[in-house]
Amino acid sequence: MAADDPTGSPRRIKSIQTASAILEAIQYLETPTFTDLCAEVEISKGTVHTYLETLENEGFITKSGKEYQLGVRLVTMGESVRNQTDIYRAGQDEVEKLAEKTGEWVHLTVEYQGQEVTLYESSGDRAIAMDYHLRMRESPQYLYHTAAGKAILACFDRERVRRIVDRQGFVERTEKTITDLETLFEELDRIQTQGYAVNDEEEVRGIRSVGTAIMGPDAAVCGAISVTAPTSRLSGDYFESEIPELVMEAANIIEVNLETADVQKPR
Repeated sequence: MAADDPTGSPRRIKSIQTASAILEAIQYLETPTFTDLCAEVEISKGTVHTYLETLENEGFITKSGKEYQLGVRLVTMGESVRNQTDIYRAGQDEVEKLAEKTGEWVHLTVEYQGQEVTLYESSGDRAIAMDYHLRMRESPQYLYHTAAGKAILACFDRERVRRIVDRQGFVERTEKTITDLETLFEELDRIQTQGYAVNDEEEVRGIRSVGTAIMGPDAAVCGAISVTAPTSRLSGDYFESEIPELVMEAANIIEVNLETADVQKPR
């Protein structure tokens, strides 16, 4: 049944919202029990049980003993989403080349509902923190924490940035994390001027990254590409000029790929 909203907001199907909330709870709790999920989702135990049985029957979740996990059906659906995304098709090879050239982690990301989602990543032969980077794929990140995210924010008008921050707030990960709107706006102005963004231990101590936005054929930002490495390797001219040039070059090639692919589409 669709939920009525007297304010005139678009109607929503409550059952789909509930199923989505249960799936998100299973994702973030990793291996929750029935009791865990009942505490997380504000509906009756009987209703939770019905949803869980339905989701399991449809392949969206699995149950092992008393614990629930997301089902493999979501993997194939996720792959289908990614394979149909223009920026993934245009950028996959460039991500691989940049990872091989730098030896570090390279991420191709997009903005979704005001957060950063990793669409594809590749690790070079010197890349570290494997578990951390793989976890990045499993949950959205705050845009103002990362180089790629800030590069995307710099392409938005200030009112849109303000709405994103108002909705999510600032979360301080390290002593270098941006935690106020004025500082963020100053940072976004610098990014617009220099053409790239940096993350100087703002999300994780000891890790830096350089990222730049990728513009689509319609001149709107469609994602970003970034290189991430430990501060011991990403420093000096390498951090301030060499890596930024490589990242911007890769972004430019992806933009050309997007543009030529768009020209070839049937009208």
